[in-house]
Amino acid sequence: YHPTIGLLNGFLNVIGLGRLTRAWLGDVNFVLPAVGGVSIWAAVGFYMVLLIAAMQAIPIDFYAAARLDGANTWQLFRHVTLPLLWDTIQVAFVYLAIGALDMFAITQTMLIEGGPNRAGEVLSTYLFRTAFVQSEFGYATAIAVTLFAIKFLFSAVTLVATRRERVEY
Repeated sequence: YHPTIGLLNGFLNVIGLGRLTRAWLGDVNFVLPAVGGVSIWAAVGFYMVLLIAAMQAIPIDFYAAARLDGANTWQLFRHVTLPLLWDTIQVAFVYLAIGALDMFAITQTMLIEGGPNRAGEVLSTYLFRTAFVQSEFGYATAIAVTLFAIKFLFSAVTLVATRRERVEY
């Protein structure tokens, strides 16, 4: 993300899109998407391993039986793979929501004091700044409890909204 020697701006210059280069972490409009991109890149491996492990646990006999019944690739995915992965997908959504609401480590590492005009500040960095910079521990505790409640409610709503009849094998 470095404005002059960064890989992203260098790549944009090489492919002829030099007009799109910018100081990604210094631009109020792009600081959160830039941090979000790093967060997604950091999390992809975990979710890939999670889903691949769940897919490898599906017995191959199910696919063979579905093929004998005339199922194509899309039907195999929709009627065999997806229902058997659904519990893992639910857990992945909950992990994703909790991670998205946290983001402390990445934003604290990438940005100085929340970036330009605090445009990259997330709730967890605001909590940190309130407690340890401004020494308003009571208010920071209220923020932490609110953040916990938001995570808990989102997790509960996600689990209830995506609930299905359990498919076992």
